[in-house]
Amino acid sequence: MKLDLVRIGLGLFVCLGMAGCAAPRPMTVSIPPIPPVQLEAFDRGMKAYEERNYGDALRQFQAVIARFPGSPLLEEAQWMIGKSYESANEFDRALKEYQSFNVNFPKSAHRYEAALRIEFLENVLERQRGRRSFQRYVGVVLSDDPEKAVGRLENAFKDIPIEGPRVVVIQGYGSDGVYFRTQLASVVRESLAGAVKAAHQRGYKVWVRIPIRHLPWFKVSGEERDLRYDPVRKRLGPTDALDCFNPSTLDRLEQFELDLAATGMDGFVIDEDPLIGPWEGFSATAQAAFLMDFGEHLQPDRLIQVPRSAGRVTPAPESSGTPLFWKWTGWKNRLVLGHMAEVMKAVRNRYPSVDWIRVVPISAVTQPQVALARSGIDLLEEKMHGFDYFAIAPSVNAGPDNPFVVLDRMKNLIGDPNRAIVLIPRTRTQWAVSHLNDFQGSGFLFSDDGEERKTP
Repeated sequence: MKLDLVRIGLGLFVCLGMAGCAAPRPMTVSIPPIPPVQLEAFDRGMKAYEERNYGDALRQFQAVIARFPGSPLLEEAQWMIGKSYESANEFDRALKEYQSFNVNFPKSAHRYEAALRIEFLENVLERQRGRRSFQRYVGVVLSDDPEKAVGRLENAFKDIPIEGPRVVVIQGYGSDGVYFRTQLASVVRESLAGAVKAAHQRGYKVWVRIPIRHLPWFKVSGEERDLRYDPVRKRLGPTDALDCFNPSTLDRLEQFELDLAATGMDGFVIDEDPLIGPWEGFSATAQAAFLMDFGEHLQPDRLIQVPRSAGRVTPAPESSGTPLFWKWTGWKNRLVLGHMAEVMKAVRNRYPSVDWIRVVPISAVTQPQVALARSGIDLLEEKMHGFDYFAIAPSVNAGPDNPFVVLDRMKNLIGDPNRAIVLIPRTRTQWAVSHLNDFQGSGFLFSDDGEERKTP
């Protein structure tokens, strides 16, 4: 926030970043000019805040309130007191300040963002006290880039009458790069932060879709990419996936996720399938780690039995894998999840209330051995390694993959139905509403993608 914008905002109605806003009508109320002494006092607080001198910023903003009762700057001064406390990690005081702000200025342009900060800080404090609670979110997946997503915010929840905290899922990347500022990947446009702000102004949380391993536009050397084994041709080849066994790669990945969190978003949606495929994980660092842990060299041609009749078709790993395959698959899955947990912990240390949402295939619930073999997914392991919510796309038709059967099994695996999120095509909204009581407290994400995901 700049002081010039504060001054302008006190005399004009400004409509920023909101699709569908009408042009402002001429002001009919004359606002007297703000005395320079008040502006200078507020300006000192803003300067201290921008220089991250939060203690001095607090003193300056508190002085504005104490010295100039009735000033038009009181609203902005109290808002900045809350932001200063939060930036200084004094979360209890920040929470009280935002709560007081919404009581004192119920019609403020900041009121929706203040409500989000209150929810954020309550969540942070609950985590710090070991009392994390999970909410039943109702969300929509906006599969466009952030700029187009902003244009869809106004009608994002049209025809979705389900009650619950609102969240929108926005793309953090495209085929050519990412939509946020970072030095670690190709940047298409820095449009995500603006989309997050626009959604927050409407009272919506923002989760961002981003891969964590398959990042073709990530700036790393070839040595930090994983290797994939071709069991038919019996040879190793490069992939676009990061080598999550390499400490240097993990350091860069950690900074990349911190750059994304700096946009102000509220959650990471990891929907890679597979996270680590059945024939990935053969980098030099992975093979060295396997040798260190088991005292034997990893020989890829011993992992699967390929019959002569298979030709160039790769057999299903869950039916053709040798005992060494299962030993290696379970080992690499646990190690990759452990390294991901370290990245998540580093992000949470800086942004404590950010959620991590894992999208899993139906097989993770109905056929766990298949999910582990093909996708490197073990729901019990992932629950223990720090993911907050698990999203799944069951069939909306009758049968063993219908959502009520799947959710019952998932609840038994993850323990809390509120941590489960069901992905549903937007076209089936009314069906979901009619079965609301059958969803056992799970959240919803409605997607315009149309096609239901199939069990891999």
